[in-house]
Amino acid sequence: METVVYLIRHSEVTPKSNIKNISMSDDFQTSNEKAFLSVSGEAKAKSMSQLEELQNIDAVYSSNYVRSLETAKYIAQENNTIINIDERLNERQIGNFENIDSKEFHRMQAKDFDYKLPNGESLNQTKKRMIEVMKNILMFETENRVAVISHSTALTCLLSAWCEIGKNYDDEIILTYKDETIVDGHWTAPAVYKVTFDGMTVTDIKYIELNN
Repeated sequence: METVVYLIRHSEVTPKSNIKNISMSDDFQTSNEKAFLSVSGEAKAKSMSQLEELQNIDAVYSSNYVRSLETAKYIAQENNTIINIDERLNERQIGNFENIDSKEFHRMQAKDFDYKLPNGESLNQTKKRMIEVMKNILMFETENRVAVISHSTALTCLLSAWCEIGKNYDDEIILTYKDETIVDGHWTAPAVYKVTFDGMTVTDIKYIELNN
Protein backbone atom coordinates (compact mmCIF):
# COMPACT_ATOMS: atom_id res chain seq x y z
CA MET A 1 0.00 0.00 0.00
CA GLU A 2 2.28 2.77 -1.25
CA THR A 3 1.26 6.33 -0.48
CA VAL A 4 3.21 9.29 -1.88
CA VAL A 5 3.23 12.58 0.01
CA TYR A 6 4.83 15.74 -1.35
CA LEU A 7 5.91 17.96 1.53
CA ILE A 8 6.01 21.48 0.13
CA ARG A 9 7.25 24.71 1.62
CA HIS A 10 5.18 27.69 0.51
CA SER A 11 6.48 29.95 -2.25
CA GLU A 12 8.34 33.26 -1.94
CA VAL A 13 6.75 35.87 0.33
CA THR A 14 6.45 39.64 -0.17
CA PRO A 15 9.01 41.51 1.99
CA LYS A 16 7.35 42.84 5.13
CA SER A 17 8.22 46.42 4.21
CA ASN A 18 5.96 46.06 1.16
CA ILE A 19 2.95 44.59 2.95
CA LYS A 20 0.01 47.00 3.06
CA ASN A 21 -2.76 44.94 4.67
CA ILE A 22 -1.09 44.50 8.05
CA SER A 23 -1.98 47.19 10.57
CA MET A 24 0.47 48.68 13.02
CA SER A 25 -1.49 47.02 15.84
CA ASP A 26 -0.92 43.47 14.52
CA ASP A 27 1.37 41.42 16.71
CA PHE A 28 4.17 39.32 15.23
CA GLN A 29 2.18 36.09 15.10
CA THR A 30 -0.78 37.71 13.33
CA SER A 31 1.41 39.50 10.81
CA ASN A 32 3.30 36.26 10.16
CA GLU A 33 0.06 34.45 9.39
CA LYS A 34 -1.03 37.24 7.01
CA ALA A 35 2.19 37.42 4.96
CA PHE A 36 1.36 36.76 1.31
CA LEU A 37 3.24 35.74 -1.83
CA SER A 38 5.26 38.20 -3.86
CA VAL A 39 4.66 38.59 -7.60
CA SER A 40 7.61 36.27 -8.29
CA GLY A 41 6.34 33.94 -5.54
CA GLU A 42 3.01 33.61 -7.36
CA ALA A 43 4.85 32.81 -10.59
CA LYS A 44 7.05 30.23 -8.86
CA ALA A 45 4.05 28.57 -7.22
CA LYS A 46 2.25 28.32 -10.55
CA SER A 47 5.34 26.93 -12.27
CA MET A 48 5.84 24.38 -9.49
CA SER A 49 2.22 23.20 -9.79
CA GLN A 50 2.90 22.25 -13.42
CA LEU A 51 5.73 19.86 -12.54
CA GLU A 52 5.20 16.31 -13.76
CA GLU A 53 5.70 15.12 -10.17
CA LEU A 54 2.71 17.17 -9.02
CA GLN A 55 0.25 15.89 -11.60
CA ASN A 56 -2.48 13.40 -10.69
CA ILE A 57 -2.55 14.60 -7.09
CA ASP A 58 -5.53 13.12 -5.24
CA ALA A 59 -5.63 15.50 -2.27
CA VAL A 60 -4.15 18.84 -1.20
CA TYR A 61 -3.62 19.84 2.45
CA SER A 62 -2.44 23.23 3.68
CA SER A 63 -1.84 25.26 6.80
CA ASN A 64 -4.19 28.21 7.26
CA TYR A 65 -1.46 30.83 6.68
CA VAL A 66 -2.11 33.07 3.67
CA ARG A 67 1.17 32.19 1.92
CA SER A 68 0.48 28.46 2.18
CA LEU A 69 -3.05 28.77 0.84
CA GLU A 70 -1.85 30.95 -2.03
CA THR A 71 0.72 28.26 -2.91
CA ALA A 72 -1.76 25.41 -2.51
CA LYS A 73 -4.36 27.00 -4.80
CA TYR A 74 -2.22 26.38 -7.90
CA ILE A 75 -1.76 22.68 -7.11
CA ALA A 76 -5.45 22.31 -6.33
CA GLN A 77 -6.45 24.06 -9.57
CA GLU A 78 -3.99 22.01 -11.63
CA ASN A 79 -5.45 18.78 -10.22
CA ASN A 80 -9.08 19.88 -10.04
CA THR A 81 -9.39 19.27 -6.32
CA ILE A 82 -10.09 21.21 -3.12
CA ILE A 83 -7.74 22.44 -0.39
CA ASN A 84 -8.09 20.74 3.00
CA ILE A 85 -7.04 23.26 5.67
CA ASP A 86 -5.50 21.94 8.89
CA GLU A 87 -4.07 24.30 11.52
CA ARG A 88 -1.71 21.58 12.70
CA LEU A 89 0.28 22.27 9.52
CA ASN A 90 0.90 25.86 10.65
CA GLU A 91 4.40 27.17 11.25
CA ARG A 92 5.98 26.86 14.68
CA GLN A 93 4.68 29.70 16.85
CA ILE A 94 7.65 31.79 17.92
CA GLY A 95 6.01 33.52 20.90
CA ASN A 96 7.08 36.72 22.64
CA PHE A 97 10.59 38.01 21.99
CA GLU A 98 11.95 39.58 25.15
CA ASN A 99 15.67 39.76 25.87
CA ILE A 100 16.71 37.62 22.92
CA ASP A 101 17.27 38.39 19.26
CA SER A 102 16.06 36.27 16.35
CA LYS A 103 19.43 34.67 15.59
CA GLU A 104 19.96 33.61 19.21
CA PHE A 105 16.41 32.26 19.41
CA HIS A 106 16.92 30.03 16.38
CA ARG A 107 20.30 28.88 17.74
CA MET A 108 18.74 27.95 21.08
CA GLN A 109 15.91 25.99 19.44
CA ALA A 110 18.36 24.08 17.22
CA LYS A 111 20.38 23.26 20.35
CA ASP A 112 17.42 22.27 22.54
CA PHE A 113 14.23 20.98 20.87
CA ASP A 114 12.31 21.69 24.10
CA TYR A 115 13.34 25.38 24.21
CA LYS A 116 10.54 27.91 23.66
CA LEU A 117 9.62 31.52 24.33
CA PRO A 118 6.55 32.62 26.33
CA ASN A 119 3.39 31.84 24.32
CA GLY A 120 5.52 30.00 21.77
CA GLU A 121 6.13 26.40 20.74
CA SER A 122 9.19 24.22 21.09
CA LEU A 123 10.38 22.20 18.12
CA ASN A 124 9.29 19.03 19.90
CA GLN A 125 5.78 20.40 20.33
CA THR A 126 5.70 21.33 16.65
CA LYS A 127 7.05 17.90 15.71
CA LYS A 128 4.33 16.17 17.76
CA ARG A 129 1.44 17.94 16.02
CA MET A 130 3.02 17.53 12.58
CA ILE A 131 3.36 13.78 13.15
CA GLU A 132 -0.26 13.64 14.32
CA VAL A 133 -1.58 15.36 11.19
CA MET A 134 0.59 13.17 8.97
CA LYS A 135 -0.82 10.02 10.58
CA ASN A 136 -4.34 11.33 9.94
CA ILE A 137 -3.51 12.11 6.31
CA LEU A 138 -2.05 8.64 5.78
CA MET A 139 -5.17 7.05 7.27
CA PHE A 140 -7.50 9.00 4.95
CA GLU A 141 -5.31 8.97 1.84
CA THR A 142 -4.00 5.39 1.69
CA GLU A 143 -2.44 4.64 -1.73
CA ASN A 144 -3.11 8.21 -2.89
CA ARG A 145 -0.78 10.97 -4.07
CA VAL A 146 -0.97 13.89 -1.66
CA ALA A 147 0.42 17.44 -1.58
CA VAL A 148 0.99 18.99 1.86
CA ILE A 149 1.84 22.70 1.95
CA SER A 150 3.41 23.98 5.14
CA HIS A 151 6.46 25.89 6.43
CA SER A 152 10.20 25.43 6.74
CA THR A 153 10.49 24.93 10.51
CA ALA A 154 7.33 22.82 10.76
CA LEU A 155 8.49 20.62 7.87
CA THR A 156 11.98 20.35 9.36
CA CYS A 157 10.37 19.09 12.59
CA LEU A 158 8.33 16.52 10.66
CA LEU A 159 11.25 15.31 8.54
CA SER A 160 13.36 14.95 11.70
CA ALA A 161 11.05 12.07 12.69
CA TRP A 162 12.59 9.98 9.89
CA CYS A 163 16.05 11.51 9.44
CA GLU A 164 19.30 11.74 11.37
CA ILE A 165 19.68 15.18 12.97
CA GLY A 166 22.86 17.25 12.92
CA LYS A 167 23.92 20.91 12.90
CA ASN A 168 26.17 22.99 10.65
CA TYR A 169 28.71 25.62 11.72
CA ASP A 170 25.93 28.21 12.01
CA ASP A 171 24.00 25.97 14.43
CA GLU A 172 21.35 25.33 11.77
CA ILE A 173 19.62 21.96 11.64
CA ILE A 174 20.85 19.44 9.08
CA LEU A 175 18.78 16.34 8.27
CA THR A 176 20.19 13.21 6.63
CA TYR A 177 18.29 10.26 5.21
CA LYS A 178 20.18 7.12 4.14
CA ASP A 179 23.45 9.09 4.18
CA GLU A 180 22.03 11.76 1.87
CA THR A 181 21.56 15.32 3.11
CA ILE A 182 17.87 16.18 2.88
CA VAL A 183 17.90 19.56 4.66
CA ASP A 184 21.15 21.53 4.82
CA GLY A 185 19.97 24.30 7.13
CA HIS A 186 18.61 26.45 4.33
CA TRP A 187 15.22 26.27 2.63
CA THR A 188 14.27 27.66 -0.75
CA ALA A 189 10.77 29.04 -1.34
CA PRO A 190 9.12 26.96 -2.64
CA ALA A 191 10.74 23.60 -1.88
CA VAL A 192 9.44 20.07 -2.49
CA TYR A 193 10.22 16.75 -0.79
CA LYS A 194 8.77 13.45 -2.01
CA VAL A 195 8.12 11.05 0.86
CA THR A 196 7.03 7.50 0.06
CA PHE A 197 5.17 5.44 2.67
CA ASP A 198 4.32 1.77 3.03
CA GLY A 199 1.43 2.03 5.44
CA MET A 200 2.78 4.36 8.14
CA THR A 201 6.43 3.53 7.45
CA VAL A 202 8.67 5.80 5.37
CA THR A 203 10.48 3.90 2.63
CA ASP A 204 12.09 6.81 0.78
CA ILE A 205 12.64 10.59 0.93
CA LYS A 206 13.82 12.63 -2.05
CA TYR A 207 14.36 16.33 -2.66
CA ILE A 208 12.69 17.42 -5.90
CA GLU A 209 14.66 19.94 -7.97
CA LEU A 210 12.66 22.96 -9.16
CA ASN A 211 13.42 25.08 -12.20
CA ASN A 212 12.63 28.41 -10.54
